Amino acid sequence: MATNIADVKAEVDKAVNDFAARGFRSLGVARADQDDKWQFVGVLPMSDPPREQAKATIAARCRWA
Repeated sequence: MATNIADVKAEVDKAVNDFAARGFRSLGVARADQDDKWQFVGVLPMSDPPREQAKATIAARCRWA
């Protein structure tokens, strides 16, 4: 939806991949300009630690050879 995405896509993809390599999810941020057109302004890293039940879920669903 952002009108400037072609200008920033390569940098955004790099940032998202860099954050993912360090275990973060990414949140894109945009805002509307004076003409109500969306402008992409940045990427924020977000921590998403495993939930408490993750260990039990993995143990119940995975079988090691």
